[in-house]
Amino acid sequence: MANIIVGTAGHIDHGKTTLIKALSGIETDTTTEEKERGMSINLGFAYFDLPSGKRCGVVDVPGHEKFIKNMLAGVSGINLVLLLIDSREGIMPQTKEHVDILTLLGIKDYIIVMTKKDLVEKEYREMIKEDIIEFIKDTPLEKSKIIEVDSISKEGIDTLIKEIDSKVKDIKEKEIKEKARLNIDRTFQIKGFGTVVTGTLTEGKLKIGDEIEIYPKNIKTKIRNIQVHSKDVKEATAGQRTAINLTNVKKEDVERGCTLATPNSLIQTYMLDAEIMLIKDTKYTLELWDRVRIYIGTKEVMARVVPLGVEKIKKGEKHFAQLRLEEEISIKNYDKFIIRTYSPMETIGGGVVVDPAPKKHKRYNETILTKLKNQAKGSLKEIITNFLITETNYLLPKEKIIKNLEVAKCEIEKELENLKKENKIIQINENYIHIKKYQDIKEKIYSEISYYHQKYRLRLGIPIVELISKIKVNKKETQAIIEKLIEQKELRKQGNFISFKEFKIVYDNKELKDKEKIEKILLQSGLKPQPVSQIIEKNKINKELVESLVGNTLIKLNDEIYIHINIYQDAVKKVKEHFKKEEKLTLAQFRDMSGSSRKYTMAILEYMDKKELTKRVENYRIKGKNME
Repeated sequence: MANIIVGTAGHIDHGKTTLIKALSGIETDTTTEEKERGMSINLGFAYFDLPSGKRCGVVDVPGHEKFIKNMLAGVSGINLVLLLIDSREGIMPQTKEHVDILTLLGIKDYIIVMTKKDLVEKEYREMIKEDIIEFIKDTPLEKSKIIEVDSISKEGIDTLIKEIDSKVKDIKEKEIKEKARLNIDRTFQIKGFGTVVTGTLTEGKLKIGDEIEIYPKNIKTKIRNIQVHSKDVKEATAGQRTAINLTNVKKEDVERGCTLATPNSLIQTYMLDAEIMLIKDTKYTLELWDRVRIYIGTKEVMARVVPLGVEKIKKGEKHFAQLRLEEEISIKNYDKFIIRTYSPMETIGGGVVVDPAPKKHKRYNETILTKLKNQAKGSLKEIITNFLITETNYLLPKEKIIKNLEVAKCEIEKELENLKKENKIIQINENYIHIKKYQDIKEKIYSEISYYHQKYRLRLGIPIVELISKIKVNKKETQAIIEKLIEQKELRKQGNFISFKEFKIVYDNKELKDKEKIEKILLQSGLKPQPVSQIIEKNKINKELVESLVGNTLIKLNDEIYIHINIYQDAVKKVKEHFKKEEKLTLAQFRDMSGSSRKYTMAILEYMDKKELTKRVENYRIKGKNME
């Protein structure tokens, strides 16, 4: 493994800093206060090389309960933990709390180090060792080796280094994703260079010159310089302790708790749905509106708890909850976090983000609970289908699915194709819709068309604008779904009218006679037609019958002027002939060639403009794009 971060954990004064100095030769207590008090207050960093030639970065975290917040900041990105236990004192309160925190954060690789072996007789150390074995039973530490050391004389240090080297071989290397993320744990300023931030690069890689964003402050900046283990490098990759020199950023603009990440890669939220687990021996429960401290990445934020599906979360239980945060944070799905009580501060549990940007919802909503259960399982197919069905929008682009689910693009694309084959989702252009939502909106569309056909049996169908307005869904989404149904030949579009594909206008005997009558009148009247209202009134013809002929044998120029399609086509031919000889057509020229009046020629030309056969320029027409 190229990059590994080793972290220390354990009670105050159990020898973490001294052990790191023995391993690396680096003193991690750097402040005057730390040296005077003989204890770590802030995070310390060091590195050392293993016999295999691999380099370990080391995070020395403070053990005193008052500095647990700093300890939590240091845990981010750790691969392997050295749990230190003083051979004289054995298991202590912070030993237990640190183990609880590390377990909740999902860290699986440990070495237990019994320190100060020179100060205790072997028989007593064996008793402490038995206590440790009992303490780690049924925990992720159960199979961890216990190594005794004396950091001052360095007795046992070689054995410890060999064990670290052995463990490194089995630890899975951090995945180098496209998008980078570094949770900031320290910021400082160097004269002549500007602001520097440090942290463990947990995802992706960073290069000098990369544009990067400081979350949640949305400050865009660039990387001026990178250091890994105090050496300048051109690139840092996931798993490395990293110092980043930023351009045009003031120290006061960035602080611990901020995140440095690829622009537009994190979700900013004041609320999240999570699966929460309380530790077995806590005396606390979590009930509605309880105020707690959430530690995520290097950020501490206050939150109110809303249990989902249960009245309260009890010790040793795992349930879903919505966390209403008092500050905006920047996260991804499946980020882990720790929960501590507001006051007095005690670690009581932890959790994992299941939905990083939920809506407020009812506590006992079975649909939401099912969605969260499926997402917590981590089945990508179920996660995608649940995301599509629970999102407010009907149609979702692939990019939004990838961004919200934080899964590699190739994996999302693969599952989307599988879901399409299984007929669980439908693709419409570049968007996707769950089959249930598709059937739901399809049913609404069919209902409106069916009602319209029954009410207006002599009309070609329902105007598309009217149909869209009746479906109480986003207009663009509704139109896209209607077009999909037309494409699949489930619906038919004639002009601006939508109908069922099998729908036909059927005339009774009287209607057939009236149809022939109005067609004859308008054919004979040519380009000087009678107003349609007069024809209807004089011949007692149903206006709906007239409308049913539009687009078939009649052309509707406006609400009063209808002409026979043969007459209109003759007029179009004359215009085409005109454009073979001349580039412009005036109203007067068209009136003369058609033998009509200004009123009718104006209406016909405006209709041709609408169909883009002609195009009006000032007071004349030129050939339109649809004119052959």
